[in-house]
Amino acid sequence: MTTSHRLHARCSAAGAGSPFTLSGTERKYERSRPFTISHLALELTLDFPRKSVAGVATIEFERVSADERQFELDAVGFELSRVELHAGKGWERASYEYDGDRLRVSVPARVKRGRVRVRYRATPRRGMYFLAPDEQVKDRPVQVWTQCQDEDARHFMPCHDKPHVKMTTELIAHVPAGFTVLSNGELARRDTPRGKKPWTYHFKMNEPHPSYLMTLVAGHFDVIEDRAARVGVPAREIPVTYYVPPGKKADGARSFGETPRMIELFSRLTGIPFPWSRYSQIVVSDFIFGGMENTTATTMYEYVLLDARAALDASSADLVAHELAHQWFGDHVTCRDWSHAWLNEGFATFFEHLEREDRLGRDEYDYGLHGDLAAYLGEASGRYRRAIVCRDYEHPIDLFDRHLYEKGGLVLHMLRRELGDEVFWRGIHAYLSGHAGGIVETNDLMRALEGVSGRSLERFFDQWVYRPGHPELRVQISYEHGLLSVSVKQTQASGETAVFAFPLEIELADHAGKTRRFSKEVTSANDALVLKLGERPLWVAFDPDSRVMGEVTLEVPADLLRAQLERGTTARERWAAAEALAKRDDAPTVAALAQALGNRKEAWMVRAEAAHALGRIKGAEAFAALRAELGDPHPKVRRAAASALGNFRSPAAAEALAPLVKKDPSYLVEAEASRALGRTRQPAALKALLGGLDRASWADVIRAGTLDGLSALRDERAVPEVLERSRYGVPTRGRRAAIAALAELSTERKVREHLELLLDDHDPYLRIDVVRALESMGDAKALGALRRALARELDGRVARRIREALRSMSDGGAADQKRVKDELETLRGELTELKARLGKLEGSGPAAKSPRKAATGRGASARGARS
Repeated sequence: MTTSHRLHARCSAAGAGSPFTLSGTERKYERSRPFTISHLALELTLDFPRKSVAGVATIEFERVSADERQFELDAVGFELSRVELHAGKGWERASYEYDGDRLRVSVPARVKRGRVRVRYRATPRRGMYFLAPDEQVKDRPVQVWTQCQDEDARHFMPCHDKPHVKMTTELIAHVPAGFTVLSNGELARRDTPRGKKPWTYHFKMNEPHPSYLMTLVAGHFDVIEDRAARVGVPAREIPVTYYVPPGKKADGARSFGETPRMIELFSRLTGIPFPWSRYSQIVVSDFIFGGMENTTATTMYEYVLLDARAALDASSADLVAHELAHQWFGDHVTCRDWSHAWLNEGFATFFEHLEREDRLGRDEYDYGLHGDLAAYLGEASGRYRRAIVCRDYEHPIDLFDRHLYEKGGLVLHMLRRELGDEVFWRGIHAYLSGHAGGIVETNDLMRALEGVSGRSLERFFDQWVYRPGHPELRVQISYEHGLLSVSVKQTQASGETAVFAFPLEIELADHAGKTRRFSKEVTSANDALVLKLGERPLWVAFDPDSRVMGEVTLEVPADLLRAQLERGTTARERWAAAEALAKRDDAPTVAALAQALGNRKEAWMVRAEAAHALGRIKGAEAFAALRAELGDPHPKVRRAAASALGNFRSPAAAEALAPLVKKDPSYLVEAEASRALGRTRQPAALKALLGGLDRASWADVIRAGTLDGLSALRDERAVPEVLERSRYGVPTRGRRAAIAALAELSTERKVREHLELLLDDHDPYLRIDVVRALESMGDAKALGALRRALARELDGRVARRIREALRSMSDGGAADQKRVKDELETLRGELTELKARLGKLEGSGPAAKSPRKAATGRGASARGARS
């Protein structure tokens, strides 16, 4: 377990035994382009009471195919009033066909280039969202915002709604008086007549970009002008602006203030100065993603704004960096089709880590990768495995998963380590400069890196990008008769990538403190690195630079691990030792982990992993070490210690956690303590948790943590309170936690029926959680409601999750998994009680006089229990 470094959602969607491709899915290929589009001019009049838009779209096109007679545009649910064609002789009524999804305008063969003008009205169900307060949410602002990725621009404007068509754009918006508007590019004109007459904003985007990156946001905002970023030689100034809800300027400055430095950093790393003339970030309410990288004008959800207390141990830098990186990767250079979308999202995820490395150092970079690996492996082990480049999907949003983001970013990290910084960044510069303003596919990146390195990277891309899976390694390190042996066995199932080629690298230290590195290339299922050494090493660290992203099981002598925990040259080496030591239960190991946890000079992530390891080992000594750190000044260490104490199902653990549940300087510590308190399963925990259900906090994290704690407590008396917090009007994150808790606390008909009603909720993330909860409950009576929800679902993320649930529930998988989970949870509880009893028996006998012997006895019982 790791302490998550990422607290924000980004522009993403939401078992290894289940295939990624769902039944009936057809392979997707890039759409033909018989006409190119060079410019799109859009004039929109927003009708807030009707939640509709009246539009005039003028599209300039040029013929590519001599044979094509129809110019086709995506346009969903429009009321068309007039369609015209300008082919050099003025505007004329055009002949067209419209089926409600596609508009096909007849273009005579003689016309090589021209313009189409479409006058229409639309009431978008996707793509454009109108917000207003209501009886339950009185503080919701009046706003409109668009979200076009992946293919939702077609719901409010006619366009070629694919990423491979890039065009210049302009947008004229007529909005209520007093509104602020943000769109792509430069504000060319603003008309603000007196009185109640509508205001008009006219934006021009003079560099080509695809339809999914167009944006319109209108509402009331405070504007913050930050310092300009200076990029390029000679230096060019990039204006940087933030739009935040009224009264939130301090939070905006706190959350976005690193943006100019990031622009300068990313320009320097890539060798490509920021590609656009300005950069803005705007915060809206009820956004359906964490952020969206619209060209020059990123849209952010409200939780990106941190108050002073949240900023103690939360950061918005990862989200800000992610969306900013897209201005190069996705906006300037755009994936040809969605199967190559990792070229957008993998780079943006990777640049989160690069920003963290620049701001906080190498240890934070490494730990960010560590968290991403855990996230990817969780999906690969529990949901499905797929190749990063994949054409077998129903909706493009199906691809926006842990494989696209986290695994994509990890692949780029491995390439960085494989080629070295100097060559890697020359390759990235060649990739960006060679395709500036254009569209790309994966081979373009590979060839750019090959061009600067002189190396063939086909095998690397083949195994990491074009095939599913990852290495699953069993690594044994031993020393006998002057020989150090590091043996590696690949245990992943055949049928994916049977054998991976990767560098086996170790760092070892001798007793004088000198460190050396050794490596060899592994190309077979079983291999070993054998070294002749004059003495037994002090410690041996496997893969010190994270060059192999997979599942690794380490079998290393305990004394080497303890020395590595104490003296490893990087935080990564030390926390890796702590993770490996969690499998042992002996007095020296507990003492070493306790020492690491209590060392306030140690990196926080090493201390956190030591806490997690102690939580897995348990025992009186581990409990004492964890309890002692609940008052540590570092909130992330307190949070890790609190989480680990949740593994102790004892009144003492509940008593230790109770003060943190009631009050802590950190929102996140309070939330984690509440989760841990629930996991202690102590009856008295119910009252303490109910007291935190409505405590105000940033992003509603305390309520969510409290509900998670109630879920873990498994006390059915909490069901009425949890039901109440799942209703509309409660902040979304709290509602989502309540829905997850209901699935754990009850299988009653009224709970299932309540969840079925929530399948119509407006929030797609919440609907996904409802589907997950119904699947977890395993009640076949929910199948009908899920099928009906699927028939009307417009969000691809939700539709996919419903289809996965239907597949699982139809074959009985969900019910079986819940039964096994419950049985395993009961067994773990019984074994924990048995271990405690054995400890008491040992403590009352002669062995109690020898602390070492007593600890050894407890370790033996624990190892037996785990087996």
